[in-house]
Amino acid sequence: MKFDTLGLISKLVKFESVSADSSKAACARECAEFLSRTLAGLGFDSELMETGGNPVVFARRNCASGRPKARVLCYGHYDVQPADPLGKWKTPPFEPTVKDGKIWGRGTADNKGPFSCLLGGIAEFLSENPDADIDFGIAVEGEEEIGSGGISKLVETRPELFSQYDYMVLSDTSAASEKRIIVTIGLRGMGGFEAVFRGPNTDVHSGMFGGAVYNPLRAMFEVCASLHTPDGLVNVPEFYEELPELSDWERGQIAASPFDESGIKAQLGLDFLAAQKGYSVPEAMRVLPTLEFSGAGGGYQGEGSKSIIPSECFCKISCRTVAGQDTDRALAAVKYAMLDRCPKGVKLSFIDNDSSGNAYFVDPKAEPRGERGMRLSKAFAAVDKCAEEVFGNPPLYLREGASIPLISAIKRRTGLDCVMAGLFSPDDNLHAPNEGFSLAMVERGTAYYKKFFGEISK
Repeated sequence: MKFDTLGLISKLVKFESVSADSSKAACARECAEFLSRTLAGLGFDSELMETGGNPVVFARRNCASGRPKARVLCYGHYDVQPADPLGKWKTPPFEPTVKDGKIWGRGTADNKGPFSCLLGGIAEFLSENPDADIDFGIAVEGEEEIGSGGISKLVETRPELFSQYDYMVLSDTSAASEKRIIVTIGLRGMGGFEAVFRGPNTDVHSGMFGGAVYNPLRAMFEVCASLHTPDGLVNVPEFYEELPELSDWERGQIAASPFDESGIKAQLGLDFLAAQKGYSVPEAMRVLPTLEFSGAGGGYQGEGSKSIIPSECFCKISCRTVAGQDTDRALAAVKYAMLDRCPKGVKLSFIDNDSSGNAYFVDPKAEPRGERGMRLSKAFAAVDKCAEEVFGNPPLYLREGASIPLISAIKRRTGLDCVMAGLFSPDDNLHAPNEGFSLAMVERGTAYYKKFFGEISK
């Protein structure tokens, strides 16, 4: 049976399943219900699991023999980012449009298109191999874009739903191109906070009190400037504790990536990229932790000028952590350093973000341990074989600079590792206007997954 992957993507894009917009909750539920019906039609036992927000679609299909050679949990998400700004779209964001070698619309690349490839590959494989010795689980959440709160509750309260499988499979990361996929072996952890600097109990005249009152803005600028060294590293004691050495094999994989320094400059319209001592730019983007300022405010923001010293100001700080770090401990180290460097006359307090998570890393070259380890090793071997057959090139194994906190939470709670085959491309405009997904990747992604499940069932 030839599965209509493109048709499924088109149907999914029509659902305005924007998780950040509570007015779209009914649309998100309709999308979940549609997915559940689709999975039931493919022979899965499917249900909606309520978690207090958008439901999680959970479906199962166990092999008839009762002796599976692989137990695989497939993951995706049906929620999408808001389509704003609407005026910059060339096609309606929730009316799928096929042209110029792509299907355009919100969610086509993140994640309705890649998940449809995964599901299409399963459907084609099972239509030809209905008695295959694989136990399938499929979990599709509706809150990935806002922190995966619902499915995270399931991981904590019902870990047996996940731990019954050998490993997870997903496609929610990037490819190098339409002809070479990237297998993501690491994801950064993430956490952050808002730092509030307070001085006088009210805004004061800068002429009357300037020079006597320590300006909170000045204090904030000084403290923030102290958090990085001139060579680009984070200037916080204990921030880099317990970081493992980067292996020669992984350095070689990064060097083979098309995302080199010149390509990054061209993509972003920059003529300079900040270096971090001892690492190339592509290496630093994938394997080093970061501290970034994502917002700041304080003082007069209107037209013209106003001669004041503001009573308070703030900045927003986000940290990305890597394998070997504890995110909460790293954030605590940053706060301690900021408090220690804050000048007298200014009080500093913090407002924590709602969620944080640790980094994730799996070594595909590690010596397998136990039955689960052997099956994971077999899965990575299948990735190598199937990717080269379908895409014409071996996959690259790379860490990703971004974060998917759910993956590290599942690893911590259940021990499951994840095989992440990226299908969307850097020019697919994720989270931006004019999001699209390659028609060639629709065909290849579906074919890849059909072959992959064939390999692991042997």
